[in-house]
Amino acid sequence: MIRVFPFSSLIPAEEMQQSVPTYGSGKLPQAILESLAKENPNSFIRVVKPQYVDASIEQGTDTFYQQSAENLSALIEDGRIEKHSHAIYLYEQKQPGSAPLRGVVVSVSAASYLSGSVKKHENVLENKCHRLAKHVAALNSVAEPVLLSNKLPVSLLENLHHFELTSPVAKTKCAQGFDHILWKLNQEQTETVISSLDTLDSLYIADGHHRIAAVSEYLLNAGKSDSKGVMSLIMDSDELLIKSFHRLLKNVGEVDIEAHLYNAGLEYQKYQLLDDDTMDANSVAIISRQGDYIVGLGEFDPHCDAVGKLEVNRIETLLFPSMFGISDTGKDDRMTFMRGDTPISQIKLMIEQGTYDCAFVLPANSFRQVMEVADQGLIMPPKSTWVEPKLLTGFITQLLD
Repeated sequence: MIRVFPFSSLIPAEEMQQSVPTYGSGKLPQAILESLAKENPNSFIRVVKPQYVDASIEQGTDTFYQQSAENLSALIEDGRIEKHSHAIYLYEQKQPGSAPLRGVVVSVSAASYLSGSVKKHENVLENKCHRLAKHVAALNSVAEPVLLSNKLPVSLLENLHHFELTSPVAKTKCAQGFDHILWKLNQEQTETVISSLDTLDSLYIADGHHRIAAVSEYLLNAGKSDSKGVMSLIMDSDELLIKSFHRLLKNVGEVDIEAHLYNAGLEYQKYQLLDDDTMDANSVAIISRQGDYIVGLGEFDPHCDAVGKLEVNRIETLLFPSMFGISDTGKDDRMTFMRGDTPISQIKLMIEQGTYDCAFVLPANSFRQVMEVADQGLIMPPKSTWVEPKLLTGFITQLLD
C-alpha cells in the first residue's frame, strides 16, 4: 500500500529561481559543476558538493557535512531560499518539441519503501547509502525528488492536466533549455491527489534508488518511517521518456565481428547507420571500423525471467564473453556507457579517431519491462535505462523536521 502526504519545503525566492537550482552529479560533467560552484555563490551545488568550492574538503568527513550545512543555512538566512508550509505540488517540465511532462510532488512514506510497496530494479550500494543518510541527517533535508511511476488512475491524470492553477511558486529554465514549473495545490486538489494515490498497491523507482534508500534509512533510525516520507515526483508511466545506454568498447582490438555473429547463430546485415535510426525490439546495431551491422537477436525463450528478455542482457551474455572476454560489464574498464540520445555520427567519429574500437547501439527498454523486472525482485543490468524527466537539485527541498 502507498501512503503519501504533504510536506514542508524550501523554495528559491522569486529573484533567485534562475540562480539557485542546478543539475547535480551525473547530470552535468564535474568540471562544469565545479566552475558553477566557484562562480555562482547562490548555486545549490555548494550545499551538496562543498568540496567543489574548497578542494581541501574530503567527501564524507565531518568537515564536509559541517560546511554543507553552513552553506544551506546561509541560503536560508539571507532569504535566497524561503520556507513553505506543508503542501503538495504540481510539477511540469517543458522540453522543446515535446509535450509537457507533468506529475505531483508529494512525500511518500518511508514505510512504503521499506515494506516493498515502492519497488526497485537497481542494486543499492550500502556504503553510498550510509554516506547519503549522514548527509541527509546533517542537512535535515532532501534537495531533489525521487522519480516514481506506475500507471496512474485516469481520473488523476485528467485532473493533473485540468486543475485550475494560480501563479507558480517556482519557475526556471535549466542549462538544457528546459522549463521547470512548480505550482502549490489547494486543499481540495491535495485531497484529490492523496485519495487517488491511496488506491495504488505499488510504485516503481524510475530514478533515485540511492536517495530513497538513504532517506528511508535516516527516517527509520529516527523513528519516523511511518510519519515522515521521501519527497517524490510521481508520474504516469506512459509520460516518462526512456532512452537506452549504448555500450562502447576500447582496447579490445580488431575483433572479427562477422565470425562471432556467425558462430553465435545470429542473423545480421551490413547497414549504414544514420543519426535518426532507432533499433527495433530484439535487435541491436554494431558500429565498428569494419562497418555497421544490424543484428537480429531472435525471439527470447518464453520461459526466461524478465531480465533474460532484455536486449542488453542478451548481448552481454551471448556475445560479450566470447567476443571480448567480458563477463561483468559493470566492472570492466574497457566498457563505457553512453546515453542513448548521443548522435550516431558522434559515436562513429570516436571510433574513427581510435578512442573506441566498437559500439553496440541498443533499443530503449519500455517502463513495462522495468516494472516486470522489479515485480520479479530482479536487478537490471548496469546502465540499462536513461529515464527523463531529470530533476533539478535545489528547485524544491524537503524539510524533514
